[in-house]
Amino acid sequence: MATVRLPGGPTLSYQEWGRPDGAVVLMLHGLGSSGDSWRHVGQVIGEGFRVVAPDARGHGGSDWTNRYSFDLMRDDVVGLMDGLGILGAIVVGHSMGALTAYRLAATRPELIRLLVLEEMPPPDPAKPPRPLPRQPEPDADHDWRAVIAVRRWRNDPPRDWWDLAAQIPSKTLVLGGARSYLPQPRLREVSQRIPNATFTSLDRGHVIHEERPSEFLRVVEPFISWFRK
Repeated sequence: MATVRLPGGPTLSYQEWGRPDGAVVLMLHGLGSSGDSWRHVGQVIGEGFRVVAPDARGHGGSDWTNRYSFDLMRDDVVGLMDGLGILGAIVVGHSMGALTAYRLAATRPELIRLLVLEEMPPPDPAKPPRPLPRQPEPDADHDWRAVIAVRRWRNDPPRDWWDLAAQIPSKTLVLGGARSYLPQPRLREVSQRIPNATFTSLDRGHVIHEERPSEFLRVVEPFISWFRK
């Protein structure tokens, strides 16, 4: 585990696997998780790439902060890349991390080489609305204020988030789980709005890369393999 202090921002913890000289694969985890959730797939992908998996602010070993938003998490990723000297990366995001990656790809496209969005909640109001916690969970390794911020977004996402899809020029894989609680037709629609995207649905739940790492890799490795150094 290593850390990087972001200028004017939090200190982020991150893990690395693989080749230091390889093309970078940046893996962004979901709400309430950490970079360690990528360890099984990260070690395999690391056979041909440099894999970097940060803990988002308010998660794992990264600083807990007073404010949380997808713009701030996007800025944290930019700061992490600057701090590690990463000029561009294959960005893989799951759920909350996919929303961060989506925002990054639309607003800082020069940083994205390829994009994988695993089980990204479509920018629709959650039905039923996601409950907001009233107090911290005992011994939780994530900040309950981060949960509140993300669930508020899920319950009332900005209307312009659908429009961001058309602003993403990078080749994109949208990956869904057929047994997930997320509406797969809306994930397919996200892929149709991104100019250079494909959609694949696996017979799994919401956290495909942890439920069945081999199936996740079977789809993702061929997608990113042509970028292998």
